[in-house]
Amino acid sequence: MDSSKNLSITGIILAAGSGVRLGGKVKALLKTGSKTFIERIILNFRKCKIKNIIVVLGYKAGEVKKILEKNGLAGKVIILVNNRYESEQLTSLKIALKNVPLGCRGVMFIPVDHPLVKLTTYKKLLSAWKKDKDKICLPSYNYRKGHPALFPKEIFEKILTEKLSCGARDLIKKYPEKVKYVVVNDPGTVNDFDSKEDFQKYGLKK
Repeated sequence: MDSSKNLSITGIILAAGSGVRLGGKVKALLKTGSKTFIERIILNFRKCKIKNIIVVLGYKAGEVKKILEKNGLAGKVIILVNNRYESEQLTSLKIALKNVPLGCRGVMFIPVDHPLVKLTTYKKLLSAWKKDKDKICLPSYNYRKGHPALFPKEIFEKILTEKLSCGARDLIKKYPEKVKYVVVNDPGTVNDFDSKEDFQKYGLKK
């Protein structure tokens, strides 16, 4: 196996939401510069040599698939569909975790509305996790935890089996000794796009 490829890590992009506060726009297909949100995240995963990438779609999944095909990315990711896309994000995460490849030792997951995360942040998280593979690695910007999150196998198996009223964050609270915060200079880790006002706030065009 080529050790330069992060084959024990699976990248997961959660992109099922309906974007109600964005007037029904498909978040995955919104753009920063010339690239869609989902394209930018996929490319960052690939630049980190993460070859196993799962994308969970839902709202207008067909439109997103067409764009991925057009951009030559559909064949580079595993596309899953959450038909209950109006449910909690945890539903999409569970769908992805049930489909990680054999031998996967950790997952790095990110909601599609965090496209501004720097490539250096992805790399820094991976580097931290490789030194301590039983830890949950989270980026910390100005003492705020953000995305992406990197969970070891032990923890993502708990996501599938434990009752979590507040999603994956319940496990962060339940197992604080497992959490490793990675300090980053990256506001993109905490900047998401939930409303039209967010575009103006972060200096982007809709």
